[in-house]
Amino acid sequence: MDRIVSMILNRLLRRTVMRGVDAGINMATRGRGEEDLSPDQQQAGRQTAQRARQMTRLAQRFTRF
Repeated sequence: MDRIVSMILNRLLRRTVMRGVDAGINMATRGRGEEDLSPDQQQAGRQTAQRARQMTRLAQRFTRF
């Protein structure tokens, strides 16, 4: 029974952390108008945000066990 509860809590916690990371990335980039940036800078910003999300997913995989 403890194992089932633990599995459910871990899944909920993982989702919550991912939402928090996404919200943090969105807040960090909010307020900066993309029209002020060059196309290269816009693409670099998108790639950085994507890499940050991928790293959090990777970190979650390593910390599961």
